[in-house]
Amino acid sequence: MTSQRVFITGASGCIGHYLVETLIQHTEHELFLLMRNPAKLQVDCTVRDGIHVLQGDLHQIEAFSDILATIDTAILTATAWGDPTETYETNVTKTLALMNLLDPERCQQVIYFSTASILSRDNTPLPEAKTLGTDYVRTKYICHERLSHLAIAPKITTVFPTLVFGGDGKKPYS
Repeated sequence: MTSQRVFITGASGCIGHYLVETLIQHTEHELFLLMRNPAKLQVDCTVRDGIHVLQGDLHQIEAFSDILATIDTAILTATAWGDPTETYETNVTKTLALMNLLDPERCQQVIYFSTASILSRDNTPLPEAKTLGTDYVRTKYICHERLSHLAIAPKITTVFPTLVFGGDGKKPYS
């Protein structure tokens, strides 16, 4: 497999942490790890070359536009909940902005983590999630609804986790 340039949001979070650990241990990909607090990352980033820790969050995503234009795969696990304004800004506005900064000619795949809470029993988007869900659920629905309008849309794979299990005293869990 050819080495790729992989951009990961939420790299120190529950899901992101395990993805980063696996990619470091089992690939030679060049990794760009976006996280608010690098001290939370419990993976040794010095074990090999090609691991770049980028301190920041989606609110400053435009600062990483030069890097994003060169990315082959983007894995988007970062999310927000709680404050309604922050939740919308992170889960919709800045997530879509990040995807718009990817070069659709270069980027081969975007793996976007949503939530199964926006799906009906037949695994299709549930329109009621847009109006009746929590701010988190509503914003994930709105973002999902807008993905098809992006230039990178054909390369987006959406993951709909239900429950995330894992972790121990030293690693994040949910």
